[in-house]
Amino acid sequence: MTAADPRRRGMDGTAALRIEVSDTRTERTPPAVAGTPCSEAESGRGLLLVSRLAARWGTVPRAAAPGKGVWAEYVR
Repeated sequence: MTAADPRRRGMDGTAALRIEVSDTRTERTPPAVAGTPCSEAESGRGLLLVSRLAARWGTVPRAAAPGKGVWAEYVR
């Protein structure tokens, strides 16, 4: 594995895949726990899907730009 390779080993030795996306919007921060949107809502399901499928997820501030990074780890 190289530094550019998203595969990695967790602390317990399991294989994991980490995905991170950048969000330049500063006015909204994702909730600590993804909620269930109203059945008629047109948005709000992205973090719900991530929280159900990922072993871990969270946010980190972007060091060189406004906004945040949203990351998720999937374990095999």
